[in-house]
Amino acid sequence: QFYMSGPYLCKIFKEETGTTINRYVTMKRIVYAKKLLMEGFSVTDTCELCGFKDYSNFLRSFTKTVGVSPKKYTSYIH
Repeated sequence: QFYMSGPYLCKIFKEETGTTINRYVTMKRIVYAKKLLMEGFSVTDTCELCGFKDYSNFLRSFTKTVGVSPKKYTSYIH
């Protein structure tokens, strides 16, 4: 549709943003997860609502990005 290959699109995206498409999407999901957790959603519901299909992947991504687990994060904000 855009008349460019997937690898080329990834290259252009990284040149413009400084990050990969996957990292960008993950970061957006984590930002949304933090918002949901602040609003009182459970960790399990937050995982699903943010588009993570696997809870362990959500836990790993959240902890790596934020520095604490989602459960600890909720205890800090409440």
